Amino acid sequence: MIKTIIVDDDLYHTEALTNLLTQYFKQVEIIATCQDVPNAVKKIDELRPHLVFLDIEMEPYTGFDVLEMVNERDFEVIFTTAYQHYAVQAIKASALDYIEKPLNKNDLAEALMRYKTKTGNIKMANLLANFKLDNEGQKIALYDKGGLSFFEIRKIVRCQSDNTYTEFFIHHDDKKQGIIRIEVSKGMAYFEDFLLGKGCFFRIHNQHLVNIYHIKRYAKEAGGYLVMDDQSNTSIPIARARKEDFLDFLRLKGIVI
Repeated sequence: MIKTIIVDDDLYHTEALTNLLTQYFKQVEIIATCQDVPNAVKKIDELRPHLVFLDIEMEPYTGFDVLEMVNERDFEVIFTTAYQHYAVQAIKASALDYIEKPLNKNDLAEALMRYKTKTGNIKMANLLANFKLDNEGQKIALYDKGGLSFFEIRKIVRCQSDNTYTEFFIHHDDKKQGIIRIEVSKGMAYFEDFLLGKGCFFRIHNQHLVNIYHIKRYAKEAGGYLVMDDQSNTSIPIARARKEDFLDFLRLKGIVI
């Protein structure tokens, strides 16, 4: 049995989730429900659940406060949210699981299937660290051949996508080792908002997102393209419709006068 605690300040959503789990997921044992953060922290420390369904917004706290306040984060988390934009992007960047309200049976089934892959403690530590660090120090979690690796945002040179996958090009810690290439089976839209929110990325083309601090040259010929500071001096085309917005972005950053 999966010992589970539900943490949500909305009684309606708590009851809806309880009913779904009780009716369709017999492997889940609900050992407590909590409507506020202090009580949730107490119950988690006392009952030691395997899994916590955790609401993000619980005024005056957040679900992240629960993770900070418990004695041990030795449980998995599935966040539940009515969509707080930044929080969801941060959860995605840490490869943690979430389901949007109103909850439904299919989303729950998928989340519980993913629960079986237990690497959540590392992911949660990364999530909480990202809320404390400045943009340059933050990390993103990427799956690579069945494993999970964490990379500093500032070392991402660019991303390339065909809408079904995204390939990340990342400077190795030792620049002599060249570029690390990680292919993830999610489209660029999954990562875009989080990366754009760091203030150093710009989507210059439908297929290309670049870190402006890794641009080596901006060339006006051939319709406009960028040369990146990787070992291959990769050229990235600039979409005509995005050129002026891109230049305005560089001016805003003080890179172009």
